[in-house]
Amino acid sequence: MNGVTLALAMLGLTGFALGAVLSATGQMNMGVILMGLGLVFQVISLVRLKRAKQQGKQ
Repeated sequence: MNGVTLALAMLGLTGFALGAVLSATGQMNMGVILMGLGLVFQVISLVRLKRAKQQGKQ
């Protein structure tokens, strides 16, 4: 696994978790934005993993 892919996955998880906490504590707009960005980073990391698997670079 590439380091960039791992960093994107970690950033996605962290962003989603932070967004969930912010949404629960009352800052709904910022929480939803961070959760959305977290999901975007997760999708990017999954696409990178799929491409690496197709190229034979696990």
